[in-house]
Amino acid sequence: MDIPQLLLILLVALLVLGPEKTIELAGQLGELLRKIRETWDELRYQLYVEEINRKIMQEEQETNQEVKEDATGTSQDAPHGTSEGTTSKTD
Repeated sequence: MDIPQLLLILLVALLVLGPEKTIELAGQLGELLRKIRETWDELRYQLYVEEINRKIMQEEQETNQEVKEDATGTSQDAPHGTSEGTTSKTD
């Protein structure tokens, strides 16, 4: 809204409602705008926190999948069938 439009609206409100009601209405509108802004800021904060939590959960799931793949994909056995820590005796 441009300043001339706002001034025109205020002038019409002043003429229709009178000075006392216009001031009272302006105070109520200011309070309403403050509440709307607070609600909007709270909503944005909640959405931000949910996004962060979603990313954390996704990273944890990816990490758990990697750990599971590492646990099932590697073997403790040596290539010839004995455990890595043991040696076979050949005479």
